[in-house]
Amino acid sequence: MKKIIVAGATGNLGNRICKALIERGATVTALARPSTDTSKIEMLTAMGVQVVVADPLDPSELAKACAGSDCVVSALAGLRDVI
Repeated sequence: MKKIIVAGATGNLGNRICKALIERGATVTALARPSTDTSKIEMLTAMGVQVVVADPLDPSELAKACAGSDCVVSALAGLRDVI
């Protein structure tokens, strides 16, 4: 079973990606910002997604959150400073 990290999972596209990956048998972990609305985290958890809260401006937190994954999928919206 593949372990896939999804950045931007709380958005519309990211949520759809998580659902599709779960349907295909992947283990899905969502990266969430510390300021993420808890209702969005609860929605992801209810569908079987593990949620890891990490500061996107802290490379060491992101590296730790992504350790051991097979793939990282980005569904982040934004310009250069976000991507």
